[in-house]
Amino acid sequence: MAKSPLEYIESLPREIIYTILIICLAVPLVKPLGLPVPISSRVKEWHQYVEGLPDGAYVLVSVDYGVGSLPALEPFMVATLHDLFERNVKVVIMTLYSDGPICYESLITKVNPDAYGKQYGVDYVFLGYIPGGETAMKAVAENLHAAVPTDYYGTPLNQIPMLKDISGASDFAMIISVTPSGDVAQGWIRQWVTPYGITYMSCVLAMMMPTMEPYYPAQVKALTDAGRAGEYEYLIGKPGSGIRKLDAFSVAHIMLIIAIIIANIAYFALKAQKKGGA
Repeated sequence: MAKSPLEYIESLPREIIYTILIICLAVPLVKPLGLPVPISSRVKEWHQYVEGLPDGAYVLVSVDYGVGSLPALEPFMVATLHDLFERNVKVVIMTLYSDGPICYESLITKVNPDAYGKQYGVDYVFLGYIPGGETAMKAVAENLHAAVPTDYYGTPLNQIPMLKDISGASDFAMIISVTPSGDVAQGWIRQWVTPYGITYMSCVLAMMMPTMEPYYPAQVKALTDAGRAGEYEYLIGKPGSGIRKLDAFSVAHIMLIIAIIIANIAYFALKAQKKGGA
């Protein structure tokens, strides 16, 4: 005897459910749907600090992660650079990780400064990997040209227009670090915030937030976890991998909720039929 529609729904093979779930996850990952995203106060605050930068301000952006952390941290870094390149500021990029230059090449390709009319050496520059951890932070703060004689591509800093008159931390309006490391995130406080009073914004992995919370908002003016990249992309109108993940999770959750509701309706309808036929 063939199953009734209600019986079929109640006993729907899990393979079909998983196939529908995979489709729901895959479609937003390929093409963002632009579903509404609630913006947290931490992301709004981060954006407001970027918005508040005066024209011509210098911002040090430290890509403080390696390829192992790239999938988790790059979306927020990409959104941050989009936000910065929307403004008339000078962006100096560096990394404390030996594989950081690989991460830089990946994120700068995604951001595409040319689309904003930004010129290398005039509006932004990449200093490359600076070894030494906290020692490197201190050296850059005290004397940039002595600590880093050339940029990543071998050009002397005194030949790069935007860096000719920059000597160290006192010339920067802001330092931004995106990192999975609590030591690195705290190091910038010790070497840049405490001695020079530079505005510091830190993005870390969610598990590092409890480590950094005691410094917020006194030493770390804006603090957020990298998992909020989708919120940031939505806020500035630059959809990327962060918002694609949020869309995928949202669609998958909606699908599962609908499946649960339909399955329960089918169950109780069958139960009522059986009672009526008894």
